[in-house]
Amino acid sequence: MYVSYWQKIKNKMAQKSISLLFFIFLFCSCTQAEEKLSQELNVQVMQLHDQLMGKTEDVLKLKSRLDSLSNGKDSVNVHKIIASLNKADESMMDWMHHFSVDSLEKMDAVNKISYLKKQLEALKNLEKSTDSSVYAAKTYTTK
Repeated sequence: MYVSYWQKIKNKMAQKSISLLFFIFLFCSCTQAEEKLSQELNVQVMQLHDQLMGKTEDVLKLKSRLDSLSNGKDSVNVHKIIASLNKADESMMDWMHHFSVDSLEKMDAVNKISYLKKQLEALKNLEKSTDSSVYAAKTYTTK
């Protein structure tokens, strides 16, 4: 009876140890998956940022071309297009000013994922408005 009592305690401790190891493994797996997702989102954000920066050159060229037409017969429409291009350019500069790589490095994986998803959505919206403005300007200047 004395041996079986200690055997039962030993078995319970072994079961608790196995359970603890399982939960540690599960936690580590989730953390690794979250970290991987945050890295993938970061790559997507940076790629979209780079694409939009490439479009900034188009925006500046189109604004310059439209400036020369701003005193013509259709100056109201030209000024609207220029304002749209300015807004796209300013929005990109604002986004870059507010995006914080430093604070991103200090966040845990869950907060990184949330932050990067919001930034990706903001950049997608910015891309739509930029593309729309560039399209309107190119269409106008090729008349």
